[in-house]
This record gives sequence, structure tokens and C-alpha cells, in this order.
Amino acid sequence: MKFQIHTLSRFSATLLLCGLAAHASAAGTVVLDTFGPGDTADQWASDLYRAGSDHQDIAIAFTLGSATSIQSILTSIEGFGGPGGVTLGIMAKEGAVPTGNSWLYSAHLDNPIANTLLSPAGWSLAAGSYWLTATPDDGFGGIWQSGTNMPGASWAYGSSTGWQAVTSSLIGPAAARITVTAAVPEPSTYGLMFAGGLLLAAVARRKGSPSHTRQQG
Repeated sequence: MKFQIHTLSRFSATLLLCGLAAHASAAGTVVLDTFGPGDTADQWASDLYRAGSDHQDIAIAFTLGSATSIQSILTSIEGFGGPGGVTLGIMAKEGAVPTGNSWLYSAHLDNPIANTLLSPAGWSLAAGSYWLTATPDDGFGGIWQSGTNMPGASWAYGSSTGWQAVTSSLIGPAAARITVTAAVPEPSTYGLMFAGGLLLAAVARRKGSPSHTRQQG
């Protein structure tokens, strides 16, 4: 009986640890990385500016396989003249280029410098496709540098004539890194943790019951 109890203990503990590991592994997952090695962003630079009706916005597509929340966004956006800053945020992706200007979430970067890190709170997203979009303030002049000259992501730029997909094989996407953490763990994760907890509780009750207490002679 001791062997059976120990085996059951190990099995239940394994279930619980698997559930915890599955839950923990969802934290800190990078879902978009268009930087070069490390945080390198020294290739092509895309203008990011607004001067009255003349402007250029930039958007990079990314996909989420499950419900998550944004943990951090690192970009190579840098201003070099003019007032204000850049609105950086998330839009739903419904085609090859952004449509409209409807933010799901956004934040304002004041006078951004290269490799600005944004750590938003409460940016929860369902599984699906999205745009990471940057729109400059009126009068702002700057760049969003590419991390590589090898295209590795779908991206687009917007101007007074509308959004256009970038199809050039010479210009890589603007450098960005999006890290997410699970907002809603998978049901199977909860199932493993729950089953492991129940089995551990059953083993503890069995060990503590009078019928399994060693009698002193």
C-alpha cells in the first residue's frame, strides 16, 4: 500500500507541476520580433512624420494564437525634429492594409528615442490578427528604423492617399518586439492543475486516516 500511495503522490504532483508549467510558459512570449540580432535597428529607416495633410504612418501585422495581454512593446521609433510625439497602438487586422483609424488600445510616446519600451496595462486581446500602428502628431518628424533588410513581416505605410502594403524585397519591416503574457490560460491547463490538486488532497487524507497510522507496540 505504501508503494501505491507513493506512486499516486508522484503522479498527482506531476499533474500539478505540468499544469503550473503550462501556465508559466505562457508568460513572456514574443509574438513579433522584427529587430536584427539583439536590439539592432540600423538598416533602412522609414519616415514617420506629419505636416498638415502630408504625413506617413506605419503599421506592422502580427497574429495571436490565443487570448493574451500585451506585456511590453519595444520599437526603434525616434524623433529628430518638431513638437509632440507618436501615438502607438493596436488595431484589428481585417485586410492587407489597415482600414480606418479605430484603435483598440493606444498610448502616446512623448519625444520618443530609439528603442523606446512601452509597458501598457490592461491591453488584453483575443486570438486573431492585428496591426501595431504608429501615427505621429502634427509637426512631428522622425523615423521608425528597420531591424533588417530582409522582409519578415507584413507591414504597410499610410499617407494622404491611404494605406499601402510594402512589397519591396529591399526594405524590411520597422523594428518592433511585442511580448505577451497569457490573460486566459487554456482549459487544459486548469484541468491538469485541478486534477493534480485533488489527487494530492486524497493522498494526504489517506495518509492521515487512523487505519493507516502505524501502531506502536
